[in-house]
Amino acid sequence: MSLPGRLELEARPLVRAALTTLGLAGLVALGSRGGRWLDPALLGYLVACLFACFGVAYRYWAWIERPATRMYFGHTMRTLGSRKALAALGRMALLGLDQLLLQRFIGKRSLKRWGAHALIAWGCLLAFAVTFPLVFGWVRFTSAGADATRYQAWFFGFPAGSFPLDSVAAFLTFHMLDWAALMVVAGCVLAFVRRRQDEGDFATQRFDLDLAPLLLLIAVSVTGLLLTVSISFMQGRNYGTLAFIHELTVILLLLSLPFGKLFHIVQRPAQLGVALYKAEGEAEGRVPCRSCGEPFIRANQLRDLKALYATLELSAATHGAHTHHLELCPRCKRRLLARAQWQRMGGAFDPFADLPEWAEPIDDPQSLRS
Repeated sequence: MSLPGRLELEARPLVRAALTTLGLAGLVALGSRGGRWLDPALLGYLVACLFACFGVAYRYWAWIERPATRMYFGHTMRTLGSRKALAALGRMALLGLDQLLLQRFIGKRSLKRWGAHALIAWGCLLAFAVTFPLVFGWVRFTSAGADATRYQAWFFGFPAGSFPLDSVAAFLTFHMLDWAALMVVAGCVLAFVRRRQDEGDFATQRFDLDLAPLLLLIAVSVTGLLLTVSISFMQGRNYGTLAFIHELTVILLLLSLPFGKLFHIVQRPAQLGVALYKAEGEAEGRVPCRSCGEPFIRANQLRDLKALYATLELSAATHGAHTHHLELCPRCKRRLLARAQWQRMGGAFDPFADLPEWAEPIDDPQSLRS
């Protein structure tokens, strides 16, 4: 499907994104009791959320349509629908704790990188967990008690507990977005400092992909904190102007979700399926190289790579009657390339001279010469 301006949209992801957005709108209608509990002051956020939902859903479904991603996604769905579902869910829960919450894979690169990423991620997730239910009308608070000294919390129209106005629970609840904003600002500042000190990142960073998302997160967080400052210390002066600026920055952030680095907030959980796929492949075992005999690739990965090559109509080199190029380990592939170069150079050296006698010979080393 082509649109003016060379914008191309794929049909199936487009339909799925529309259905996803309609599903969210239905949940909003259900949770807000037909819109009766929607806060009029938050309608701008609601419209931006629906637009962001469509954009994120479209990019996500289009991403899943890619052959390699569809392979991982299909495998994960088949596993969760099989008898191994319970064990798989337990493994994915542990992986989620490690990769999504603790994010230890980033800590292996550097402690400063992990600190910046963790503060931004935890702050954003906390802010989303508070903001979206309030905007959608799923959560609301009303006065309770004969003298209106308590807050009554409601979730999807059902009572969800109450607490006194001057309690610690009330203070923590109504300042939760402030804690999230402080975490995000601290994480963004740490990210800027790390990028400035890391010569590699500093040399390759781009404003639109690396710096703009951080600046936008800081703008959202700072304007949100200024709302609290206006109420608590300025008797509400300039609150209307600050609220408008904050709403504008939040809308820009929501609309940018499908187009930049922040999309990995939605994309990252899919990595759990990849980890599950790798774990099952390791349990099945690795296939030895057809040349040197060293196990190097998971059996399920080799099968799926061959199927992927066929889907993409890629023709890989074959060596002899039975050896597929994918069945050679990286070391033997480099040797094969070196031997093709050796033959072109007139036989100055033989890179396969040290192969073990039991290794299967490769009959057509010149297949890589082109």
